[in-house]
Amino acid sequence: MELLMPRPAFKPVRRQGGLVLFVTLIVLIAVTLGTIAIVRSMDTSNVISGNFAFKQAAMQASDRAITDALNNLPTIVAAAGGNTNVASRYYSTRQAPIDTLGIPTVVNWASVDCRDEDNNACDPAVDNGRYRIQYVIERQCAANPDLADMADIKAKCDYEVVQATPPEAIAVRYRVIVRVQGPRNATGMYEVMLSGPAA
Repeated sequence: MELLMPRPAFKPVRRQGGLVLFVTLIVLIAVTLGTIAIVRSMDTSNVISGNFAFKQAAMQASDRAITDALNNLPTIVAAAGGNTNVASRYYSTRQAPIDTLGIPTVVNWASVDCRDEDNNACDPAVDNGRYRIQYVIERQCAANPDLADMADIKAKCDYEVVQATPPEAIAVRYRVIVRVQGPRNATGMYEVMLSGPAA
């Protein structure tokens, strides 16, 4: 004997109003906008990280210039006799006027010796992505002193006492102004004060 099961009654299909499609499109647009925001945020973070890396590398390059200036200071000052400027390298007195960065306007960076991180001469025709380093030294004297007169040196120059007991010894202050140029036309200006002989 066969059992007959009742057939389910089919309901007529209603016409869909498209509400699910509309909600899906809104969610898809929201997800797309969120994705774009995340990509832009990551791109901005990468640019900031890159700029920070350029700044750090420029500071390291300036350290090489400062070390070079410290090592060459006695030779440069002695070659100039202390009271004579060396073109685009050494100024025997504080230079004025200065620009908004505090750099003397007399400095013509186009004529200042340029070196890369490996101490090779820069080639301005070739931008190979290396850091280009330049520096000038400015003795911190208001006017050229009589180098044989300790009192005159003290009166005209910034100095520090190296040895207070007789015979007294002083060291004159020098400002080293460093310019570092790097990738993407980035330029950094640095300065440091050193002490050294008056002549």
